[in-house]
Amino acid sequence: MAEGQQGWTFMLMFICIFVTLGSVIPVGYAFGVINAPAAFIRSWVEGSFNRRYSSSPGESQLTAVTSTVVSMFVIGGTVGTPFAPMFNSWLGRRNCLVLSGVIMVVAASLQMGCKFLDSIEMLMLGRLLGGIAAALVYATQPMYLVELAPAELSGSVGVFTCIGITGGIVVGQIFSFDFVLGTDRFWPYALGGSVIFVVLGLMTIVFFPESPRYLIAKGKKEQAKEALMRLRGDEARVNTELAQIEAAANAEGSLTMKQVICEKKYLLPLFIVASFHFVQQMSGINAIWFYSVGIFTDAGFTLQVAIWLNFAEGVLNLIIALLGPFLMARFNRRIMMMLSCMGSFIFLCLLVAGLIFMKSIKEVSYACIAFLSLYITAFNVALGPVPYFIGAEIFESAPRPSGMAFGSFFNWLANVILSMGFPMLNEVIGPYAFLFCAFFCICGFCITFCYLPETRNRQPQEVAPLMENGFKSKVKSPS
Repeated sequence: MAEGQQGWTFMLMFICIFVTLGSVIPVGYAFGVINAPAAFIRSWVEGSFNRRYSSSPGESQLTAVTSTVVSMFVIGGTVGTPFAPMFNSWLGRRNCLVLSGVIMVVAASLQMGCKFLDSIEMLMLGRLLGGIAAALVYATQPMYLVELAPAELSGSVGVFTCIGITGGIVVGQIFSFDFVLGTDRFWPYALGGSVIFVVLGLMTIVFFPESPRYLIAKGKKEQAKEALMRLRGDEARVNTELAQIEAAANAEGSLTMKQVICEKKYLLPLFIVASFHFVQQMSGINAIWFYSVGIFTDAGFTLQVAIWLNFAEGVLNLIIALLGPFLMARFNRRIMMMLSCMGSFIFLCLLVAGLIFMKSIKEVSYACIAFLSLYITAFNVALGPVPYFIGAEIFESAPRPSGMAFGSFFNWLANVILSMGFPMLNEVIGPYAFLFCAFFCICGFCITFCYLPETRNRQPQEVAPLMENGFKSKVKSPS
């Protein structure tokens, strides 16, 4: 280890694991759990209409209601994102995560009780509140971990967001299997099953330190020193780091969302964070699951086997994400991001070709499975994790909450656009719809090459000046 670098401590690792378990796993869970029980939800919605209004809804009305139930989570995320900076500044990073956990408990309770009380509105409200809580998590969890970690570990702790999302999706898939809770009787408990992880997270997070950077910004120097001592255990290092944080805080002051957006020197950082989040979602990682089961069945597997193979792809997604801390500690952000975007572009294009030829040559289906797996691997190298934490590496403390919330908003916005637009696009042009996603991968490559400064092993106050001249900045630093 290089001189002056401390590396992982037990306390930091413990915090990363349990914060991810209690706040991010439930977000991924909400994405992964909803697909399998969809038919049961649709049937229940139809029955609820009959019991309450003595009439059956039409097919279009039933589809609209069930689609709304699914979409409420993303809508909640979009609505909740603008409020994240306010809660981060008011409550602090740790307590903002506590608030999100409390909201998740309420959301899970509403979803688990909706069938018993025969209330479609409860289900919708539960999904909406879950999305609002997820918005707070997206904007807060990576920032909290990066602010707790030393500079040399900022990328390694930042990828825990991606690990949590992918892990939560896998757990959600497990809970929604028909031999667990994915049945007509128990599907509400599948939807609310993430409460187990939320409660475990809430039981531990109250004992974790608040972000030292936040405490210094609030004038609580002694508490900040105590927090750093718990995290580092080395008084000499703590004093040095505390002086750096204090100097940066005194130079920055405090900033509102409006001030950050209107300030010219934050133009490029805002563009990078927003575009990375937008590209991450528009690159098609969620849309890819639209085809996965069909690819497996076309390759000759039964539907049951295809579902298990789809689950295996989800596990692959998680395994590659788990390599994130190792990769981010050893390789520069720029090269990782460019390789990830280019790899995703190549394998999406190959997948399109495979899906086209698969109709006439059955054996090509096996190549499609390989392209699908390679795309998932390429995506998780950097395009998956980097957007979640890059804001914490390029924004200094004052603009950081607003900057990261700004980026998260575009993540949710892209999620809405893709979830609504991809099925319609696929209906019109078929597999060629993935070329639309491939285009955004190339956009991510170009944005990284032209505008992203290298941030590995650098403090934000070293990186921020490189971008003060907006799009005229010379940011392609070699380090």
